Amino acid sequence: MRSKRSARWGAVVAAAALCCAAAAPLGRCDPAAPERSAVAVVRAERILVPEGIRAPAFLYPEGRVEYGVVEDLLDQAVMATLGHDRARDAWRALISPGDRVGIQIDVDGIEAHDAVLDVLVRRIADAGVPLRNIIIYAGEETALFRAGFDLSGLAPGATLMASDDLGYRGGLSRIVLDHCTKVISLSRLRVDPDLGMRGALATCLQSVPYAEREHLERDPATLAEAAANSALRRMIVLHIFDALWPIIGHPDGGGDPETWQFGGVMASTDPVALDVVGREVLLDKLREEDPDRRCLEPPVLYLEPATEVYRLGNSDASLIDVTELWPLGGPPEAPETP
Repeated sequence: MRSKRSARWGAVVAAAALCCAAAAPLGRCDPAAPERSAVAVVRAERILVPEGIRAPAFLYPEGRVEYGVVEDLLDQAVMATLGHDRARDAWRALISPGDRVGIQIDVDGIEAHDAVLDVLVRRIADAGVPLRNIIIYAGEETALFRAGFDLSGLAPGATLMASDDLGYRGGLSRIVLDHCTKVISLSRLRVDPDLGMRGALATCLQSVPYAEREHLERDPATLAEAAANSALRRMIVLHIFDALWPIIGHPDGGGDPETWQFGGVMASTDPVALDVVGREVLLDKLREEDPDRRCLEPPVLYLEPATEVYRLGNSDASLIDVTELWPLGGPPEAPETP
């Protein structure tokens, strides 16, 4: 079932953008005439395997994600983004068997669900790319270790790399320059106490040196500079949000982050448009408790410069077409526990 709701999303995204526009710096040059951007928001009523023999509570106390549902969500998101009617055609429009595909992941704080990453690897392999030519990478080896990734090199499957281990050339990870012909970016949709949110543009920090990462995070209005690197910009073919259970709060003093079931996967070829729509998803949830809220706290300062200064995509809601899909039925009436 498909419903295109660009008018509804355009109105709410435009309202959310007002609070951040005043804080954004003026562009250093006039932006090029932007084309329209497509963002797919694909959701499911049920994300977890029903408790029972396939998901015993003693093995999965927080529930087991249903891989088949995630497969459908990801396929539908890629199809809607690229305008294809068949998943196979959509994936092959992105990548070919001769490509070496990097999956750029953000593991700073909390990473995408295993099911989303596993399904993404599987879909790339289904498009004909050998597993040895699929590279999962992040900025730091220690961050990958903390996130539970096997760094031994002995586990079967895709290759795991870290930018700081392979080094950099010209301010960009050698993984991108020497090991990849295409890159797909994957991150967990979430608020961030320093940046307002972490999304597609922030994930590109994984491809630049640590010192540059720190500098850009301290000056959020320039954060999009990482994504503006010409080589990285040329190689990234898709940006994906794991929005199964987005994060909307971080407890003081640590502890598990606050999440809610959105039950979605979001995708776009435009990182700015995807971040704009992702910001509104987070705001929609936060407004349930605070109807007058206009911004994330702190405000997301890097979206307008991403358009005006770095020309990376559309932050103007009138130029973003949002397609919202419920391929398995919905919308849900009651949330599940993550």
